[in-house]
Amino acid sequence: MFTAGAALAGCAAVDEVLPQRSDLFQLSNDAQLAYEAGEDARAEKLYQALARSAPNDPEIWLRLGNLYARANRPDAAADAYQRALALKSNDARVWHNLAVVRLRQGWAALIQANAALDAQDPLYRETERMIGHLGQMPAVGAQPAPGAPASRQEPKR
Repeated sequence: MFTAGAALAGCAAVDEVLPQRSDLFQLSNDAQLAYEAGEDARAEKLYQALARSAPNDPEIWLRLGNLYARANRPDAAADAYQRALALKSNDARVWHNLAVVRLRQGWAALIQANAALDAQDPLYRETERMIGHLGQMPAVGAQPAPGAPASRQEPKR
Protein backbone atom coordinates (compact mmCIF):
# COMPACT_ATOMS: atom_id res chain seq x y z
CA MET A 1 0.00 0.00 0.00
CA PHE A 2 1.25 3.47 -0.92
CA THR A 3 1.21 5.73 2.10
CA ALA A 4 1.45 9.47 2.52
CA GLY A 5 4.83 8.96 4.18
CA ALA A 6 6.13 7.14 1.10
CA ALA A 7 4.82 9.91 -1.12
CA LEU A 8 6.56 12.55 0.98
CA ALA A 9 9.77 10.54 0.98
CA GLY A 10 9.58 10.36 -2.81
CA CYS A 11 9.13 14.11 -3.05
CA ALA A 12 12.12 14.68 -0.78
CA ALA A 13 14.27 12.48 -3.00
CA VAL A 14 13.24 14.46 -6.08
CA ASP A 15 13.95 17.75 -4.31
CA GLU A 16 17.48 16.59 -3.50
CA VAL A 17 18.20 15.83 -7.17
CA LEU A 18 16.62 18.88 -8.80
CA PRO A 19 17.99 22.34 -8.04
CA GLN A 20 15.59 24.62 -6.24
CA ARG A 21 13.84 27.26 -8.33
CA SER A 22 15.79 30.03 -6.57
CA ASP A 23 19.06 28.18 -7.31
CA LEU A 24 18.15 27.98 -11.01
CA PHE A 25 17.25 31.66 -11.04
CA GLN A 26 20.61 32.54 -9.46
CA LEU A 27 22.47 30.23 -11.86
CA SER A 28 20.66 31.81 -14.81
CA ASN A 29 21.42 35.31 -13.56
CA ASP A 30 25.10 34.47 -13.00
CA ALA A 31 25.33 32.91 -16.47
CA GLN A 32 23.78 35.95 -18.12
CA LEU A 33 26.06 38.36 -16.26
CA ALA A 34 29.16 36.35 -17.19
CA TYR A 35 27.98 36.14 -20.81
CA GLU A 36 27.37 39.87 -21.06
CA ALA A 37 30.71 40.65 -19.36
CA GLY A 38 32.58 38.55 -21.92
CA GLU A 39 33.64 36.01 -19.29
CA ASP A 40 33.18 33.25 -21.82
CA ALA A 41 34.78 30.33 -19.95
CA ARG A 42 32.72 31.04 -16.83
CA ALA A 43 29.56 31.68 -18.82
CA GLU A 44 30.03 28.41 -20.71
CA LYS A 45 30.30 26.39 -17.49
CA LEU A 46 27.24 28.11 -16.05
CA TYR A 47 25.16 27.62 -19.21
CA GLN A 48 26.23 23.97 -19.38
CA ALA A 49 24.97 23.53 -15.81
CA LEU A 50 21.73 25.26 -16.79
CA ALA A 51 21.37 22.99 -19.82
CA ARG A 52 21.62 19.96 -17.53
CA SER A 53 19.00 21.41 -15.18
CA ALA A 54 16.65 22.90 -17.80
CA PRO A 55 17.38 21.08 -21.08
CA ASN A 56 14.14 22.26 -22.71
CA ASP A 57 15.00 25.97 -22.64
CA PRO A 58 15.99 27.05 -26.18
CA GLU A 59 17.57 30.29 -24.93
CA ILE A 60 20.15 28.30 -22.98
CA TRP A 61 21.10 26.38 -26.12
CA LEU A 62 21.29 29.62 -28.13
CA ARG A 63 23.68 31.14 -25.60
CA LEU A 64 25.79 27.96 -25.50
CA GLY A 65 25.94 27.98 -29.29
CA ASN A 66 27.09 31.60 -29.23
CA LEU A 67 29.78 30.80 -26.68
CA TYR A 68 31.02 27.85 -28.73
CA ALA A 69 31.04 30.02 -31.86
CA ARG A 70 33.06 32.69 -30.05
CA ALA A 71 35.55 29.99 -29.02
CA ASN A 72 35.91 28.86 -32.66
CA ARG A 73 34.25 25.51 -31.93
CA PRO A 74 31.84 25.38 -34.87
CA ASP A 75 30.71 21.77 -34.49
CA ALA A 76 29.71 22.32 -30.86
CA ALA A 77 28.04 25.62 -31.82
CA ALA A 78 26.04 23.97 -34.61
CA ASP A 79 24.97 21.17 -32.26
CA ALA A 80 23.77 23.67 -29.66
CA TYR A 81 21.89 25.69 -32.29
CA GLN A 82 20.26 22.48 -33.55
CA ARG A 83 19.12 21.72 -29.98
CA ALA A 84 17.65 25.22 -29.73
CA LEU A 85 15.82 24.78 -33.03
CA ALA A 86 14.45 21.40 -31.97
CA LEU A 87 12.80 23.23 -29.08
CA LYS A 88 11.79 26.41 -30.92
CA SER A 89 11.96 26.03 -34.68
CA ASN A 90 10.92 29.58 -35.56
CA ASP A 91 13.70 31.51 -33.80
CA ALA A 92 15.31 33.59 -36.55
CA ARG A 93 18.33 34.40 -34.35
CA VAL A 94 19.21 30.72 -34.08
CA TRP A 95 18.69 30.11 -37.81
CA HIS A 96 20.94 33.10 -38.56
CA ASN A 97 23.71 31.96 -36.22
CA LEU A 98 23.55 28.39 -37.51
CA ALA A 99 23.85 29.69 -41.07
CA VAL A 100 26.87 31.82 -40.16
CA VAL A 101 28.60 28.86 -38.49
CA ARG A 102 27.90 26.63 -41.49
CA LEU A 103 29.10 29.30 -43.95
CA ARG A 104 32.32 29.68 -41.97
CA GLN A 105 32.78 25.91 -41.98
CA GLY A 106 32.27 25.86 -45.74
CA TRP A 107 34.75 28.69 -46.20
CA ALA A 108 37.36 26.87 -44.08
CA ALA A 109 36.75 23.65 -46.06
CA LEU A 110 37.25 25.51 -49.34
CA ILE A 111 40.50 27.00 -48.04
CA GLN A 112 41.72 23.52 -47.14
CA ALA A 113 40.63 22.12 -50.52
CA ASN A 114 42.37 24.95 -52.34
CA ALA A 115 45.59 24.38 -50.40
CA ALA A 116 45.53 20.70 -51.40
CA LEU A 117 44.97 21.43 -55.11
CA ASP A 118 47.58 21.91 -57.80
CA ALA A 119 47.35 25.41 -59.31
CA GLN A 120 46.78 23.82 -62.74
CA ASP A 121 43.71 21.91 -61.56
CA PRO A 122 40.49 23.54 -62.88
CA LEU A 123 39.00 23.15 -59.42
CA TYR A 124 41.74 25.41 -58.02
CA ARG A 125 40.35 28.52 -59.72
CA GLU A 126 36.79 27.58 -58.75
CA THR A 127 37.70 27.19 -55.08
CA GLU A 128 39.60 30.50 -55.17
CA ARG A 129 36.54 32.21 -56.63
CA MET A 130 34.26 30.73 -53.96
CA ILE A 131 36.71 31.61 -51.18
CA GLY A 132 36.76 35.19 -52.42
CA HIS A 133 32.97 35.48 -52.55
CA LEU A 134 32.45 33.97 -49.12
CA GLY A 135 35.30 36.02 -47.66
CA GLN A 136 33.54 39.24 -48.68
CA MET A 137 30.61 38.42 -46.43
CA PRO A 138 31.16 40.29 -43.13
CA ALA A 139 30.06 37.38 -40.93
CA VAL A 140 32.32 34.97 -42.80
CA GLY A 141 35.33 37.14 -43.59
CA ALA A 142 35.61 38.04 -39.92
CA GLN A 143 36.32 34.37 -39.24
CA PRO A 144 40.01 33.64 -38.73
CA ALA A 145 41.87 31.20 -40.88
CA PRO A 146 41.73 27.63 -39.53
CA GLY A 147 43.81 27.38 -36.37
CA ALA A 148 43.88 31.13 -35.69
CA PRO A 149 42.13 32.64 -32.66
CA ALA A 150 38.44 33.42 -33.11
CA SER A 151 37.19 36.96 -33.65
CA ARG A 152 34.92 38.62 -31.12
CA GLN A 153 32.21 39.32 -33.68
CA GLU A 154 29.05 38.79 -31.69
CA PRO A 155 26.53 36.21 -32.86
CA LYS A 156 22.89 37.27 -32.79
CA ARG A 157 21.66 37.16 -29.24
